[in-house]
Amino acid sequence: MDASADFMRFVTQAAEDAVTFDGDPVAMASAAQGGDKDTVANLTRAYAAIAVLMGIRLRPPWLQIPDAAQEATLVLRRLIEEGSTTIAVDLPSAIEATFMGLRPPEGSKG
Repeated sequence: MDASADFMRFVTQAAEDAVTFDGDPVAMASAAQGGDKDTVANLTRAYAAIAVLMGIRLRPPWLQIPDAAQEATLVLRRLIEEGSTTIAVDLPSAIEATFMGLRPPEGSKG
C-alpha cells in the first residue's frame, strides 16, 4: 500500500469525523478523565483533523509529515485523557511543546 494514500485517507476520514461530531466536549471531559475509553475514542476522532493539521503546520523541518501527524495525535489523546475542556485551545501549545522536546536524528539539520 502507498503510505501517502493511506495518510490522505486518514486525513479525509478525520475531517469527516470532525464535521459529523455532535457531542459536548465539556460534558465529555470528565468521562474521558475518568477513563471512559469510548469517550476518549470519540473525542480523539472529533479532534484528529485539527491535531493533524496543527502537527503539520508546527513540525520541525527534520520531522516527516506523517510522524508529525502521529505525534500531534498522541498529544491530542493525552489532553483528552487529562480531561481538557478546551481541547482546540490547548492543542497548539501542547503540540509545540512536544515538538520542542523532540531531538532531530543524528546527522539531520534541525
